[in-house]
Amino acid sequence: MAIVSIKEKTALRLELDNGMVDGRQRVLSKTFSKIKDTAEDEDLHGTALVLGNLQNKDLLRIRKIEETLLEEE
Repeated sequence: MAIVSIKEKTALRLELDNGMVDGRQRVLSKTFSKIKDTAEDEDLHGTALVLGNLQNKDLLRIRKIEETLLEEE
């Protein structure tokens, strides 16, 4: 029995600096969905940097989120 992995959704999440509270980093997340499955990681990173520069808060991290369906073949 073989398992097939099918990419369903891709999203790009920007994690922004929302200050410190009680010595812990607060993070504000902004998620951009409906990303093309064929988008290269380098292109996503470059786009995230541009979007991060448009934000009022500093960009901490960039995350690529993929939703994958696992089916039996």
